[in-house]
Amino acid sequence: MTHPVHVMIVEDERIIALHLRKQLEKLGYERTSAHTRGEDALAAINEDPPDIILMDIRIDGDIDGIETAAGIPANLMIPVIYLSAHSEDATLARAQKTRPYGYLIKPFSDRELHATIQMALERRSAELALSESQHRLSLAMNAAQMSCWEIDVLTRQMHSTGLGNFELLQETETVTESWDAFLERVASEDRDMVHKAFAYAVGHGEFYDVVFRSLDTDQNYRWLRARGKSFGDERKGSQRIIGMMQDITDQRLTQDKLREAMTVFETTQDGILILDPELNVTNANKAYYRITGDTEENTLKKPPYFLSPSEHPAEFFPELFSGGSIRRHWHRDLDTRNADGNPISLAIQVIAVENEENVLTHFVMIVSDRTAIRQAEQELHYLAQYDGLTSLPNRLLATDRLNRAIERCEANGRMVACLFLDIDDFKTINDTLGHAAGDQVILIAATRIKGITERTDTISRLGGDEFLIIRENIPNETAATNLAQKIIQELQRPFYISGHEMNISASVGISLYPINGYSSHDLIRLADTAMYAAKDRGRRTYALYEPEMTENAAHYMTRSLELRRGLEKNELTLHYQPQIDGASGDMVGVEALLRWNHPTQGLVGPHEIIPIAEKSGLILEIGDWVLGEACRQARRWQDEYGQKLRMAVNVSARQMQQPGFADTVAHELAMAGLPAEDLEIEVTESMIQDEASMIQTLHDLRAVGVSLAIDDFGTGYSCLRSIKSLPISRIKIDRAFIKGLPGNSDDVALITAMLAMADALGLQITAEGVETKKQYEFLREVPGIELQGFLFGKPIPANEVFAPVIGKSRVF
Repeated sequence: MTHPVHVMIVEDERIIALHLRKQLEKLGYERTSAHTRGEDALAAINEDPPDIILMDIRIDGDIDGIETAAGIPANLMIPVIYLSAHSEDATLARAQKTRPYGYLIKPFSDRELHATIQMALERRSAELALSESQHRLSLAMNAAQMSCWEIDVLTRQMHSTGLGNFELLQETETVTESWDAFLERVASEDRDMVHKAFAYAVGHGEFYDVVFRSLDTDQNYRWLRARGKSFGDERKGSQRIIGMMQDITDQRLTQDKLREAMTVFETTQDGILILDPELNVTNANKAYYRITGDTEENTLKKPPYFLSPSEHPAEFFPELFSGGSIRRHWHRDLDTRNADGNPISLAIQVIAVENEENVLTHFVMIVSDRTAIRQAEQELHYLAQYDGLTSLPNRLLATDRLNRAIERCEANGRMVACLFLDIDDFKTINDTLGHAAGDQVILIAATRIKGITERTDTISRLGGDEFLIIRENIPNETAATNLAQKIIQELQRPFYISGHEMNISASVGISLYPINGYSSHDLIRLADTAMYAAKDRGRRTYALYEPEMTENAAHYMTRSLELRRGLEKNELTLHYQPQIDGASGDMVGVEALLRWNHPTQGLVGPHEIIPIAEKSGLILEIGDWVLGEACRQARRWQDEYGQKLRMAVNVSARQMQQPGFADTVAHELAMAGLPAEDLEIEVTESMIQDEASMIQTLHDLRAVGVSLAIDDFGTGYSCLRSIKSLPISRIKIDRAFIKGLPGNSDDVALITAMLAMADALGLQITAEGVETKKQYEFLREVPGIELQGFLFGKPIPANEVFAPVIGKSRVF
């Protein structure tokens, strides 16, 4: 992102400087600074160089504006615009020597100032780009040992720029000489070829690639390579040949040597070394250099580096020279390193070569690269023990390290802490931002955990979003919980992924050796159990393992299996609790409440069903069943008794988060034939707090035509602004506020406030938990209130809802 333009003002009249800063702010220049003296301005420039300077010429101090501009370090390339009421020739001449970017005569308009600044900034940008380009070109030419040359066709003058004139071996910046003088130094055998290249460039516009020899100052030939092209300027009537020249003497000598053994050396992918009787390398092929990464300078005239005594023990060499005699054929596999220090595996064969007199003349060494095979073996071993994404130990290696930690701590009587960490709501990250973002979250979590743990700790990724942290020699439980809390806090720091600021949280379960278990598998399993207990406590926390956690986990597993079976075998049913008009006592609606006809335990209430369903994910299937059954039952009552009752149904947060939930509700209404206005969806306060998807779903449901109610109102974190803006038609006051009526003055005050708020917002009210006649007497006076509670009836099966009131107009 570009930074704001910093404009420095050098003006000794403070009023003018202030006015100028206001002008700049009006023009959009947010960052300005001002100085009255040239000395102060130069000091400020060294500390914080501005992007542009507006310089008054006549200022306070020992130096004026022109002298100040001259004192600005040239390498900063800061544009200077003079602002002056004077335009005398002498002043202009002095100012011109500092090469200003503009000169404005006071007074000037905002538009003139802005245009002058913008043109100066644009010019500075272009000059900076040019300077950088020239610097890069100079570095590139230096690295390539090249020079740039130019020939004026008309004057036949040649200019060489760069490292120097190679044929003269001069280290000059620019050398100028005549083309004919240059040709005199070209080898006579090559001179005609170079002359033709020049003539070809003049006549056809291109200078073909030419390699030739030229004499240096010691009368030794150097090989040069020249390439260029002709350029003409019709306006000036000139023509130039511009190109590059490179000294390739060493390259040519190397090519000649390699050409001698090209046929033999280049027929195999293996490295080939020619060794003298003392094992010094006399020649090597390209494959050898490729395999080892070694250089010719480090290879020739010495034994191969992997045969040095520092690489191998003393008994290694007698294998080659056993019993004082030379073995004609010797082979061995070696693990060594290449020139870059990377490990490589080599298969070495050495063959002794003798002349006709059976005198040893040299050795031929064949070097086969087995690194890829060895690396493949190592990678298989690595993949078996490390996580491919984070490079952390996986479950297999973590279990092994935990076993070793247990063995060490068993000997000294110390404890081992096993922390099982799971990232909260990780699935949501994958579903919303994609798996690539999820991988980034895993990497960030791994990095942060490693950053705050000790070097001796084992940090492993077990899979997905689960991590295991092992710390041995831990003194007590408090140290383990402190470590867990430190990790949780570290993970909560915000970070950015795909342009989104994110926060993650984690739940951590802790097990301790030998308090909770003696084997690695038990410790990991118990820490996992404790982690789920931490999630049940609200997440973003930790839990030490306790024996009852296993009992709870077993109960959950049993209950979840039974609940799924119960859903499949139609063991779930709905009971309905009446909702009464406070003034008339008529039943105006019912709330559908879930029950489970357990085959051995009888009727089970929602306190046993909902937590298991939420945790196991069955809540979606059960929620859809409840919604459909409630709609069908409401329609059956209408058909059987001609009674229209409002059917209230609670929905879970996970249902509301499902894409197209409003469409699901519309579908169930259509399938049951129930008008949308006869269905009321109840949500809790926590479900609508700053959750964009939830709020959109509420509007979608309202568009379907159903009414919306906030259940258990007052027990959550109500946002009155949200309630006012959302399509909520009813609030249901929680039973906790009804219980103390009418004797508890605090409850009376709270109820009065809620009623006043609802009246002001045009919301309907239902009071839950009405159980006594005194509560009823107090609440029935509220205009339009509806009541629900045991005083009017407990939740009952569908066939009993109308049984007590057939033929009657009131239920109370």
